[in-house]
Amino acid sequence: MLCTGYCNNLINKQHGAYKHALLYKLNITALKKIINLGIRVTIALIYIYGGFIFFKINYNDHQKIETLKASGISAEAVVKEMKMTDDGICPYAEFVTVSNHTGNVTGNSNSPYNVGDVVTVKYNPENLDEAAIESDLNSNTFNFNKSVFGSALFCAICFLVAVFTLFSKKFRFQV
Repeated sequence: MLCTGYCNNLINKQHGAYKHALLYKLNITALKKIINLGIRVTIALIYIYGGFIFFKINYNDHQKIETLKASGISAEAVVKEMKMTDDGICPYAEFVTVSNHTGNVTGNSNSPYNVGDVVTVKYNPENLDEAAIESDLNSNTFNFNKSVFGSALFCAICFLVAVFTLFSKKFRFQV
């Protein structure tokens, strides 16, 4: 009987240690899952927020273009020089407003103008920085990175990547 009690006591101690180790392993596994979920949620939120910001910026630019097309004041401008920009070589033109203020505008890199050419400019009389060469205003419709369609498509791709990040079983981080 002494051996049986001693053996049962030893088995219970070992079983208790095993239960403790098992609980510890379950806690570590749960903690890893929580950290993994936190990382995936953070990445998904970054994609959604980034897509929204990109869309908002392009939508505001689109609104400015549409406002210039609809209610901008036209003026004649002379191309003074061709400037090197990040987009390429662009025409730089100066114009005089109705109120005798001088404004300037830089055209698109694919503009067919040369130095000395006379171009029509549309500008916002309240803010001369909002001005564009009229032919460039009409060509922006098909410029993918400046269109609302392009930014909406980019926003949708960001949303799909965010959903994939959240719900894909293949997308896991090793912690």
